[in-house]
Amino acid sequence: MISFLKSSLNPEQFQAVTTIDGPVLIIAGAGSGKTRVITYRIAFMLSHGIPQPQVLALTFTNKAAREMELRVKEITGKKLQQLTVSTFHSFGVQILKKHITALGYRENFSIYDATDQISLIKGTAREIKYPEDKLDFSKITSLFSRIKSERVSWREVDDSLRPLYEEYQSHLKLYNAVDFDDLIALPVQLFRKHPEILEEYRDRYRYIMVDEFQDTSMFQYQFVKAIGEGHRNLCVVGDDDQSIYSWRGANFENIQNFEKDFSEHTEIKLEQNYRSTGTILDAANSVIARNSNRKEKKLWTGAPGGKPIELYQPTDEKQEGEFICQTIKNLAIKERIPYSGVGILIRTNALSRSIEEALLAANIPYRMSGGTSFFQRQEIKDMICYLRTITNPDDDISLLRILNSPRRGIGKKALETITSVSSDRGISLYGAMKLLVLAESSPFGTKVKADIEEFLTLLETYRPKFLSGKRMADTLRALIQEIDYWSYLVSEFQKNEKVAKWRLKNIEIFTQSIEDYERDPDNLSPSIFTYLNRITLNTKDDDPDETEQGKVHLMTIHSAKGLEHEVVFLAGVEDDIIPHKRSLIENDEGDFDANLEEERRLFYVAITRARKKLYLTACKERSVMREKISCRISPFVEEIPSELIEFKEVLSETEFTEEDASEVFSMLRNKFT
Repeated sequence: MISFLKSSLNPEQFQAVTTIDGPVLIIAGAGSGKTRVITYRIAFMLSHGIPQPQVLALTFTNKAAREMELRVKEITGKKLQQLTVSTFHSFGVQILKKHITALGYRENFSIYDATDQISLIKGTAREIKYPEDKLDFSKITSLFSRIKSERVSWREVDDSLRPLYEEYQSHLKLYNAVDFDDLIALPVQLFRKHPEILEEYRDRYRYIMVDEFQDTSMFQYQFVKAIGEGHRNLCVVGDDDQSIYSWRGANFENIQNFEKDFSEHTEIKLEQNYRSTGTILDAANSVIARNSNRKEKKLWTGAPGGKPIELYQPTDEKQEGEFICQTIKNLAIKERIPYSGVGILIRTNALSRSIEEALLAANIPYRMSGGTSFFQRQEIKDMICYLRTITNPDDDISLLRILNSPRRGIGKKALETITSVSSDRGISLYGAMKLLVLAESSPFGTKVKADIEEFLTLLETYRPKFLSGKRMADTLRALIQEIDYWSYLVSEFQKNEKVAKWRLKNIEIFTQSIEDYERDPDNLSPSIFTYLNRITLNTKDDDPDETEQGKVHLMTIHSAKGLEHEVVFLAGVEDDIIPHKRSLIENDEGDFDANLEEERRLFYVAITRARKKLYLTACKERSVMREKISCRISPFVEEIPSELIEFKEVLSETEFTEEDASEVFSMLRNKFT
């Protein structure tokens, strides 16, 4: 194993892989082989007799966890059924599944996503009569997250929302549900309140690794530190220069906290870059060196030089999109760069429209990262939960979602009674509701009892219709009309009827998909169960790059972290876009200088996504709210040494020479002969 590692790794990587006892801090620069080091390190530990159950590797995305586990399997040739390679939140779920009852919850808890969370906040606000015109859900969910993860206290913020937060928490527990922040916060609570549970995890996981350590929040660090302090074999891998998520709680100062808490640690720097040309690395090093609060490092490559960075100044965003598309087509023809080798990076999603329009007009296939899955939209989830509840009334999670969507007057007190009977009798909420309305001495008033009976009758009326497997789409349309879902949408979005119409149109698209499924001749025996299962499997957290090859990748810089492309276009390199004006002045997680440094780190991340060629575009003017605004080039561009960058004119159209045409025909001949 040692000889294999020495031949496969550079000296610093070899040291990082083979130093397995005691705390280790690995500072891994962009493109320095971080994933290889982590996977080889796990393989090295297993080859040295460390049992699989004693190893815990934590990262941030399911894709990274899957890739890590797959690579270790390839290296070791072993099944890894007892090895824990997980995201932080999945690991939190694993702990809560086993121990959540110690915090007063019941087993089989639900996990609320952002849509569910907002729905619950809305419902809670109505119950406590909180003025709806004061609800800014983006700010409320952000505040609740910061309170829950102890980034701020109520003393530091406007505490007028405190009653809403406390009722929100109360409702979560009543519904036996947790939100995304709870997946870290509740395990931390468990460890604090129940030392015996902490000892159980310390005893099991004797060797711990954390990937992308600079992206950990204070709570995530406390989480992993609590377990790691047991045997102190905690290895953290990260790069403070790539810390770009402070807005969601990431704290790059955790590297400093680790150095204090594990003062006996070994520090190893990975500075050799295997991704980018020397030109790109020199530019990136020059930019990031302006940040003061960082660990000293300088990326280098064994292959210096490379093509210069090119900066173009199109007239406006329309010309910017056209230029990018023309250049992509040139690269495909002249340099045979496939579309999948091209990344277009933008600072915010607002910049995507003009680029997408240009890509569509140029007939260039592309995919856009980010956004909400169609099947995760609020109105579609409502319809899915209606179908699930009608066909399987014992699905408590789905029933809770639709119980008051639209509102039926079944309030918190009635739900508490139903939940209590469900828990005491060991039956579903649906079973408890039937029991209570049939009881001679029902605890419900006349109106509430009638509302519950009406709801139960609705489910029972539509169940045989859907279970028949015939005309399911038409049955859903009839259900939507009977519950008057349109009026519900209008009431939810009373300030914007266009949004309500758009959501109703989405429901019709969903209904049409059921109709298409029913009419598909390959479906010999269509059923609502098969359709629902297909949706669940098709919308699980798969990464689009596994299924959408051959397309240009358009994404925000935040989404691009961890990715790389042969050619990168960084669009909108303008002052007030990067650095982003609002992020500089409105980000309440830090001061102006700290926010500017994070914006510079974001620019650094964008630069280091490119392997061979980097294009920058900065418009002379841009449309903002139907006005043309004059633009200035980003000050970050001035931080790139002038000898590394070329300023170019945008051509109105791309002309091909006879030589180019001959090359295209030659490529076609080779393809078909």
